[in-house]
Amino acid sequence: MTRTHWLIFICGSLIAFVWEIFQMPFFKPGNLETYEQTIRCGIASLGDGVILLTAYSLAALRGGHAWPWQSDKLPYAIYFGFGLVVAIAVEMIATSLPANSFLSWRYSDLMPHEPVTGLALIPIAMWTIVPALTILLIRFARVEPD
Repeated sequence: MTRTHWLIFICGSLIAFVWEIFQMPFFKPGNLETYEQTIRCGIASLGDGVILLTAYSLAALRGGHAWPWQSDKLPYAIYFGFGLVVAIAVEMIATSLPANSFLSWRYSDLMPHEPVTGLALIPIAMWTIVPALTILLIRFARVEPD
């Protein structure tokens, strides 16, 4: 793995962790203590980092590893599109599992939903904002493409 791969994973996971913590009011905590919620957010953010890393790598197949510093739009579409597809799939699976499963979650009444499909909007927003912030941070850090 290159330095850019590591930075995508580390920065993306940290940004995702902050997002995961702040979106907690939109989820039902069940019988979890605060520290258990934090652990779940940490695990989820590492998974988010893996998704970001995979999305970056898939985009690199089309645009090379320097695609975040170039203007070709297709790698960006692959990067964001992959994250959105995985996010939608994960949300659909996790909310359909039994409520007491470790891999499931439920939404609180605060969660906004898309009216036609019923998809939760906060997790979908995450997969547009967190990947964008990750790329911006990598660019801002002036990391040269590997």
